[in-house]
Amino acid sequence: MRQRMTATFALAWLLLAWPPPPVLAQSQAGLTYQSRGRYSEGIRTAPSTGPSLDLISALVEYHEPYKGLPPAFQAMFYLAKQEPVYLTIREVEARYFYWLDQVQPESGWQAGKQNRFGWPTATVIRSLNWRQGAPLILADLGAVVRLGSSTPAKVERVAPVALYHSRPPQSVEGYCFVFRPDARMRLRFEVFAEGQGKPLESQLFPSVLAGQPHPIRWKAKEWPDGWYRIAVSGYVLSSNAPVDARVGFYHVRRFGN
Repeated sequence: MRQRMTATFALAWLLLAWPPPPVLAQSQAGLTYQSRGRYSEGIRTAPSTGPSLDLISALVEYHEPYKGLPPAFQAMFYLAKQEPVYLTIREVEARYFYWLDQVQPESGWQAGKQNRFGWPTATVIRSLNWRQGAPLILADLGAVVRLGSSTPAKVERVAPVALYHSRPPQSVEGYCFVFRPDARMRLRFEVFAEGQGKPLESQLFPSVLAGQPHPIRWKAKEWPDGWYRIAVSGYVLSSNAPVDARVGFYHVRRFGN
């Protein structure tokens, strides 16, 4: 009788415990950040060590919708000259803490050309779906290609990235740069053509929230090919500490292959 009660209790416990907790189930699937061969990918919760105003994404403004999750996602960027390339792909608003970097292309990055990197969604992304009604999708991701150095800094150069799954954009209509401040700030963003002292456009934000991704969008349809820079100026609202940053990037109007 006692053995029968013990068996019944064990069966009941198994039924109550099934399915296993989502985080436990996903960790068993190998979703933690790790090497996947020519790149590293996974859930990564390490804190950011960037500057007070961190550039977390520099994208070509482009959206390619889909219904079922595609077998692969793609990233494309134009490299103006030969130099070290550091590609990072991450969630703009961290829910799953998805991160991809350490990309090593088979034939190296090519100067004067569009460079493409594709990665399968089955390895990690397909399993990032346990938040009810909010699986990880392509539109959740940002990307930045840092040039020359992998370390975020006050002055840096980047190559804007187009994220897609099947068809890349054929031309660049605009850009979306996303910054994340570590304190509440008053900020002005200005975009200049290289060598020009007068800004092409300017945007002022009296109060940018701490720790929140802040997108800056530019329409670039009529800009000629060449180097441009974003100048960021302002101050921390609580302390009046100055904020100053520069981001250089190369704009190419004809983008896709």
